[in-house]
Amino acid sequence: MPFIAGAAADFAGNAATAQAKTANVCATKARTDSKMTAPTVLNSQRTLARNPIAPYALPSEECLAYNKIVWDLNPERMVLLVHDMQNYWVDLFVDRTPLVANVSSLVSAFRAAKLPVFFCRGERAKSRFERGLGLTVWGDGLNAAHVREEDCEILSALAPRDDEYVIHKPRHSAFFQTELEPTLRKMNRDQVVVCGVFAHHGVMVSCIDGYMRNFQMTMVADALGDYSEPEHRMALQYVAQMCGSVSTTGRVGAVFRVGASAACP
Repeated sequence: MPFIAGAAADFAGNAATAQAKTANVCATKARTDSKMTAPTVLNSQRTLARNPIAPYALPSEECLAYNKIVWDLNPERMVLLVHDMQNYWVDLFVDRTPLVANVSSLVSAFRAAKLPVFFCRGERAKSRFERGLGLTVWGDGLNAAHVREEDCEILSALAPRDDEYVIHKPRHSAFFQTELEPTLRKMNRDQVVVCGVFAHHGVMVSCIDGYMRNFQMTMVADALGDYSEPEHRMALQYVAQMCGSVSTTGRVGAVFRVGASAACP
């Protein structure tokens, strides 16, 4: 039985070696963990406390360098989507003036050109089940006891007109379980220009979702707001490289001034 005995000895030796390696790995991990510092907490991860959003310079022309592709924007194919410009969210900004001014400029341009304007807004969940994982990640949100009905309304400066569209959405994406996609299909429009808040939350998710549904999504860099400048720029870079295009208020407005389609940027 020398073969069996040798095999048993080899097995025992291999097992001992494996245990020693495991012990070394665990010891190394323990030393590493003990040296680790707490991760940096971005402002967006502290929204349960509703921290005010400090002013930062809105990205502008320099962000166009992020683009992997640019869409040939055409008024016959375009709509504007104003994302979550509700009092509850916009009130977080210490200085809302630049954001609201640029969003208002886009809304006015689309209205003057008689192009469709869509507004989307988050809604109060009807139950904890409907709130889903959002309750775990973000807390009560609009369902919090202190939130008033007027807090959920879109800013009065941007109030939707009777002939404009208001999309009530249950999750981050403006497309998820809403009438946005079927309405756009009926209009035969496939270019969605997006502004509003928050760039790396609902706006970015809506752009990803729209791309998955074959819509040409354009984020307007200086007509978006976010919890911080790094998060804002991260959203622009991701969308520009992965699923859409980035432009500016001025460049989108130029499409109307020339009266025909124009590459954006």
